[in-house]
Amino acid sequence: MCDASINDALPPPRRKVVPGMCIKCKVTKPSISIRRTLYCKDCFVKASIVKFRAALTKSRKRVELPQIKVLVALSGGAASSAMLKLTTDFINMERRGTDAEPPFTGVVIGHVDESYLFPGSQEDEIRAIAAESGLPYFKVALEDVFAPGEGQLGLLELVKASIAPGAARDQFCARLVEPAKTDSQADQLKALFAGLTSATDKEDMLDIVKTALIMRLARKLECGAVLLGDSATRTAVKVMALTGHGRGLSLPLEAGTESKWFHGVVVVRPMRDYVVKEIAFFNRWTRQRAAFVPTFTTGGPRRASIGRLAEAFIVELDRDFPSTVPTVCRTLQKLEPRAEALAARPCVVCGMPAELDAHAWRSRLTISNAQDTEQLPVPVEASAPDLLDITSCLCYSCQNMLHHTTPGTVLPRFCTTQLQNAVDSTASANNHNDLRAKIEEFLIDDSDGSDSEHNQMQ
Repeated sequence: MCDASINDALPPPRRKVVPGMCIKCKVTKPSISIRRTLYCKDCFVKASIVKFRAALTKSRKRVELPQIKVLVALSGGAASSAMLKLTTDFINMERRGTDAEPPFTGVVIGHVDESYLFPGSQEDEIRAIAAESGLPYFKVALEDVFAPGEGQLGLLELVKASIAPGAARDQFCARLVEPAKTDSQADQLKALFAGLTSATDKEDMLDIVKTALIMRLARKLECGAVLLGDSATRTAVKVMALTGHGRGLSLPLEAGTESKWFHGVVVVRPMRDYVVKEIAFFNRWTRQRAAFVPTFTTGGPRRASIGRLAEAFIVELDRDFPSTVPTVCRTLQKLEPRAEALAARPCVVCGMPAELDAHAWRSRLTISNAQDTEQLPVPVEASAPDLLDITSCLCYSCQNMLHHTTPGTVLPRFCTTQLQNAVDSTASANNHNDLRAKIEEFLIDDSDGSDSEHNQMQ
């Protein structure tokens, strides 16, 4: 009796490893090596499906997701296409049991059309990929970010006001304007990116706009969760890039496996355990199509932008040290959002937490020439009739971006909505009384059916 109980308490023996054979079936020669683990073709595909199923199930439990409608964000790239394939397989496996509870009430595909900025994007191929899945497909264009909403709020035009070379006395001011009737939404989008002076700023703004459009589409379709196809390699690159941008406060929210920051929509990244090599072979062996997704630094040198440099650093380091990407991802998983980050108001531009002392911290860290600091510009009076001082409503990273932005650049319409939310916030109410008075005529009363959601990107 005692021997039997002791044997039952012992952990199961480790699986026997047959040298030169697949780690799973042990009878087939391997076709791929992932982190020094050998798999045959069939076992690798099955293991990828099981890993996705486990990751998605764990995420649902961690964020306590009920049965809700889910939007799969499809960019057309290898990772998002593989996620779409794995999601449909996951749904089909759940449906095989008649008594099994369906994981979601519905699954739809959401895509942001970038063809206006990048004419070489393969929109027809992306549409074909979505059609093969059999799921409902919805598309929004990048220029729709300037589409007027129900509130018909004005647009924020950035005004050059006391921008110092060393950021010691930066003051970011804007005014509310209405676009000319002759300016199309495509023209406004083109002018927005023309006003950004570096590839890094353009890539950042592109990510901000795409995130805002995906969240808007998810709310429009009444989806409670959005699945993003950030792979492990992409996540490691993102961690390096966001750290370089000074986004450490919002890092767990922007790159974590799950995020509840966006009001009413949970963001889940179920591809976090897949490196790009796994995704490439999974797509090849399952015949899952993928499209080419260009960006501002496609084909450019490694120093073209911070994101491009971070990508080159991670990829080259992981080539010699395969544990690089998993180590970065495991470190990120240990990070939790700080209490002040969750309580902070959203940044007017990116929608992430805006630190209350971001401007002072940036001034202390910025290096400038002594000659530049001797001739600092005089701050603009806060009582200017048409100027809004939005400095305290910007996060550290967006302050750096707007520091180099061409004056007269008109920001997307969701920035005005987020400014209204920031003004309505109880935090730092004394600093926002003047702001509210200046935009009072643009605000919509609750009785008019305005959307008073906070901490969100429209």
